Amino acid sequence: MNNFYSKPLVLLLTLFISFSLLSAQNRSAVKKESLKVLFVGGSADISPYGDNKPTPEEKEASVQKRMKSFENLLKTYFTDVTSLKNRDFTEEIANGYDVIILDGVPPERVPLYTEKDDKGNYTVYKNAGFLSGDYNKPTLTIADISDRVGRRIGLKLDWYCLCLDAHAYNIDKSHSIFKGPFKVTLTMEELPTPKDALSFQKYYKEIIPATQQMWRVQTQGYMTTPDFRVGMVCRPWGFTDSPDTEVISGGVSLKSPDAIAIGRHGNFFHWGFAASPDYMTEEAKVVFANAVHYIAKLNGEKVIARKYDDRKSTRNEMFFVYSRSPKDSAVMSANLPYLYMDKGSRSGLKIDEDAKLVGVATNNHLILDKAISMLEKGESADVAQRVLDRYTLVTFCSPKGYRDWYEKNKADLFFTESGGFYFLVNPKSKPNTTAGKSNTTAGESNPIYGNDYSLMLIERAARGVKVGETDNLNPVNAAVTLVRLDNGEIAVVARVKIEKGFHIYAKVSEREPYIETVADFVAPNGYSAYGEKNKPASVKYGENGTFIYEGDFIFYQKFLGKGPGQFKFNFAYQCCDDQICMPPVEREFLTGTLL
Repeated sequence: MNNFYSKPLVLLLTLFISFSLLSAQNRSAVKKESLKVLFVGGSADISPYGDNKPTPEEKEASVQKRMKSFENLLKTYFTDVTSLKNRDFTEEIANGYDVIILDGVPPERVPLYTEKDDKGNYTVYKNAGFLSGDYNKPTLTIADISDRVGRRIGLKLDWYCLCLDAHAYNIDKSHSIFKGPFKVTLTMEELPTPKDALSFQKYYKEIIPATQQMWRVQTQGYMTTPDFRVGMVCRPWGFTDSPDTEVISGGVSLKSPDAIAIGRHGNFFHWGFAASPDYMTEEAKVVFANAVHYIAKLNGEKVIARKYDDRKSTRNEMFFVYSRSPKDSAVMSANLPYLYMDKGSRSGLKIDEDAKLVGVATNNHLILDKAISMLEKGESADVAQRVLDRYTLVTFCSPKGYRDWYEKNKADLFFTESGGFYFLVNPKSKPNTTAGKSNTTAGESNPIYGNDYSLMLIERAARGVKVGETDNLNPVNAAVTLVRLDNGEIAVVARVKIEKGFHIYAKVSEREPYIETVADFVAPNGYSAYGEKNKPASVKYGENGTFIYEGDFIFYQKFLGKGPGQFKFNFAYQCCDDQICMPPVEREFLTGTLL
């Protein structure tokens, strides 16, 4: 194959040798920052997508060389550095470090999942997943690793194009990674704007300049060196529509000038440039170290808006498409305020006739206020419910629930199109609270209700479960269903209904003789429970510390795995009213069969 490692680099050596020697001396005198850094390798400097595929031996040699290069760089700047191969990485191992750098894909956590129609066309295509949605360690991902590990957990660090070369431009020079803690001065060059970027001019009101101030990140790139590893840029549309993101730099690529080469989403930092330190400029090595230090300070940050489908458009993307035709552009402009994301349409966007009836734009939170008012007055309740379901992740059984949630959170609501056309709650402006809901997500303590995509799917599925009738003789009934979550987990949901005036026992005091409820989920072979089983809200009963369940509620448990089989819900309880208690009951419910 064409091995670029052996090519003479006379010009580059002439330009960089003196500076490199001086920089190496300076690095030896760097005061190290006290951080525990884990580098997870697995990628080579050789592109796996090039014309000349590396042999397994060549790839492994390049992986090892690349890992050593990163390890040496990191040890220059940080006190505690460990490297391991991607196959050995686990989230439990990550918990022992301040920063994780992913340059390889971890072991598969959830499998690829697809569905096809009668003609064999894919209707659902979900990539395999490698991290849990609860993963919250500060993590820097390199090049296409950002997309590969982030796609199934809804990161905006998506694969707009694997076409990033060696220079950065449209740089936010005020950002921390260019300031410290390790001092760096960027050497800027005035260079021609890429022709591909200029071709996007018809989509922008602002004039794209013919030349740009650019910063060289890599000494080599795929555009000049055959088979060199290629970097990745992310889609710019909707990237900053949530408070958990930052755009730091663009880069020379085949896409629009605002394509994102360096950016952040929650606790994930995207370093889109692909080169190892062996092929980074001296300045880029320092900036990379600063990026590691910066992401470490974001411990506790979480992804809020989840982009589970990068094929679904935002308003800006659709406007670009339709702007080519004056007729279509006029139609789009007239209906732009009323667009929504529809999973059934190819482009992902449709005109929301419900929103037009309500008379408020879909991205204005007053549409929620108006819909709740309609529910409260009993006016077009079906329209109002569709609006609330379409633009929020909350589920309540009464207008009062929606009203209380809205009034509590309206000052902190933001609208995210890339995150699914939902109103979410900005957690940076308020303490964590479930706002009247007791459900929690594994790995989080009291998350804000209204920001959990998985919980929304679970609650909406439970609302659709048909539970048999109850009466005074048979006051308790239940039914179960399966929910396939966007992150690849399976949720088994049991909906329980109790006749008015009756209850069962959530927790029984040692001083009382009642029988505590048992609600257990049993998985088929190939599946294991993930996280804690959800416990619905209970009510204090008497003064001895006993709590009861009453009304309509759900239990659920999340599972990981693959393969066919049925899940089982074992439900044992004692039902009482304020006068008598019935004999204990044990029941078994089966879900449908996973294929």
